[in-house]
Amino acid sequence: MARPLRIDYPETYYHVLSRGNEQRPIFKSDKDYAKFLELLEKTVSKFHIEIHAYVLMRNHYHLLVKTTKDGNLSRAIQWLGVTYAGWYNKRYKRSGHLFQGRFKSFLVEDESYFTAMCYYIHGNPVRVGVAKTPEEFPYGSARTYADKDKEPVWLTTEVMLMMAGGSRKNFCAEQAAYLSGSDSPLKDLRHGVYLGSEEYGQRCAEMARGEPVAEKPQKRMLLRHKDKQELARWILTQLGEGDIEGQLKPGKKPRLGRDMSIYLMSQFGSYTHTEIGEVYGVGYTAITGIIKRVEERLEKDKRQKRLAGKILQQII
Repeated sequence: MARPLRIDYPETYYHVLSRGNEQRPIFKSDKDYAKFLELLEKTVSKFHIEIHAYVLMRNHYHLLVKTTKDGNLSRAIQWLGVTYAGWYNKRYKRSGHLFQGRFKSFLVEDESYFTAMCYYIHGNPVRVGVAKTPEEFPYGSARTYADKDKEPVWLTTEVMLMMAGGSRKNFCAEQAAYLSGSDSPLKDLRHGVYLGSEEYGQRCAEMARGEPVAEKPQKRMLLRHKDKQELARWILTQLGEGDIEGQLKPGKKPRLGRDMSIYLMSQFGSYTHTEIGEVYGVGYTAITGIIKRVEERLEKDKRQKRLAGKILQQII
């Protein structure tokens, strides 16, 4: 099974979600919630991350995190999950996985999306009917935003409060207005990787460089930001083709540069055969034959195989 794409980047906002295995509870008592929050405080200190919002539901939790210069998101959340699961299993004399696979996370672009995610996280108890307002739910950070006396030292509230003019009362009013009238910010979640604009997607794609494309479906989607016409011309240039436009003209006869370019586009992993065919004026059924022909040639021509590998490394 493909593992989710991880982009551990410094000074970046993330939404983090982890669910109980088979939707089972991960919190059964006040002591469980208290232990998790104790470990969350240690996570902040140990891995130098910031927690801007959280909510602990019965069978899952949400965090709004910002990494600092260390970019330690994966290490931090893995440590939190493993440590809590060990404590929980011992407490309830159980064994096996507590959480459903690896935690999920996506990047959050800027203050506008950050604000929406904070409100969304706080609204979870209201949406499922376990609280009338976010502030009355005891296991979320909404109540600490509303009441300074309930704010733990490890929770970072300055950013959100600053957006509300520094007023806790304004924050609660703006949160209530948002939750009563706005769609889920997750409608703008792109490729399961980031919440933000298309321009931000370009930055995410750069951050994702180095991940194995074949094992990361999310990265394949991210890399679709590369314009396929532009990419085809770039590949042909790297192959040393002088007549690039000629290589892109429709035609059934084999062309060394065009065929190699088609092969590399397919190995890039972000485009379908139909999409590749549109670039070169070739039917999608012919793409498979061209790819096979190039693969056979590369097995015999080691120099061309090395060149193809070098070009592919540059585009992924």
